[in-house]
Amino acid sequence: MAAIAWQHGGLDAAFALAAQQQRPLFLYWGAVWCPPCNRVKSDIFARDEFVQRSAEVVCYHLDGDSAGAQALAAQYGLRSYPTLVLYAPDGSEITRLPCELDGELFVAAFDAALAVHAAGSSAAAALAAALSGERKLSAGEWSLLSHYSWDTDEGRLLGTRALAPTLLALVHACDDADASVRLQLHAQLATAGKDIDTAVNAALLLKVFGDARLARSNMDILGNSGINLIKYATRREELVAALGSAAAQWADDFWLSAPDRLTAVRLQMRLGRLLTPTQGLQEQVRLRVEEALAASTDPYERHTLVNTAVSALNDAGLSAQAEQVLLAELPRSHAPYYFMLSLASSAKRRGDAAAVLDWYGKAWQAAVGPATRLQWGVTYLSSLLELAPQDSARIEQARQGLRADIEIAGDDAHQQRNQAQLQKLPAVFNA
Repeated sequence: MAAIAWQHGGLDAAFALAAQQQRPLFLYWGAVWCPPCNRVKSDIFARDEFVQRSAEVVCYHLDGDSAGAQALAAQYGLRSYPTLVLYAPDGSEITRLPCELDGELFVAAFDAALAVHAAGSSAAAALAAALSGERKLSAGEWSLLSHYSWDTDEGRLLGTRALAPTLLALVHACDDADASVRLQLHAQLATAGKDIDTAVNAALLLKVFGDARLARSNMDILGNSGINLIKYATRREELVAALGSAAAQWADDFWLSAPDRLTAVRLQMRLGRLLTPTQGLQEQVRLRVEEALAASTDPYERHTLVNTAVSALNDAGLSAQAEQVLLAELPRSHAPYYFMLSLASSAKRRGDAAAVLDWYGKAWQAAVGPATRLQWGVTYLSSLLELAPQDSARIEQARQGLRADIEIAGDDAHQQRNQAQLQKLPAVFNA
């Protein structure tokens, strides 16, 4: 099977190649341990359709743990893992794409972005025209804006504009039916239901939930945030039933990835909890988790699947089973230190401070990569200061270990994600 031809070497060289060949550049910013990154690898990057499309662009993978990566991230406005950016050959941004889309919908959004670029536009140009009313946007431009990754924007498209009023302005200006629906969903979430007519909101949601095509095309939003959308509306019981019906279809959709199907099962459980939780739903979650894990062999898919399974089990009140899944996964995972954080969180819910510190310590010891080690080290030291402030020897040992990791990271230790982590511990490092 063909694979994506990722460029090796520096990002500057990749941009130079894109300019020389007059091809867009597709940038993937991620980390080995990140569950959404692993989902992107298994559900998008492994798809034949996307591999074919990738031949039209220069592809570059910027690993957050590579040398100088955090400084580059600061330069290009990259923070959340994963961030997916499509650049024009001149280095300007065409758009940022949402990682939550499933493979089929991501390929469609990618195609639309390339088509908009070929027509001489971009997300920035489309936004400016939409807000000023200077011209009518094409359907492709509206699709581009409705599929923009607002969560990973970092001020690149918005600039100094606030997200909620910008989305509301786009909703008001939009004359494309499908794009308008998606923008309205984004706007409702951005405003947390404020400045939205709850009755109108309910009518929109019932329309979306009850239309198989519309629901499927917005499955990423509904799967992750459907519960919040319902909370912002009236007619809650009707909405729960309608979205529950859509989620049931997704849970049994063979064409969706295993993590996405399990996300739908989790959504069913969460919807049930809005009304009256049932033992039947709890048992369904347990069985679906067992079936999904038994069938999963791809390491990337399995990593995000385990993460989803643990969330689903915890939501269902099956915390002991969630811990069992995590413990069983440690020997086979390519990033076991990530799941050790989940075990620490589980211990914290039980009130077991000793186990919390033990798992955070083990996670830091096992962590790989300078940025990852800084993040895990800060987490461990912060937990020590909170849960065992009297253990001065252990705190000093952790402090010295973290300082060693900072030295290894070099200048990158004070850039982007690394800097944000270290700022959580100013008193410790000024002492």
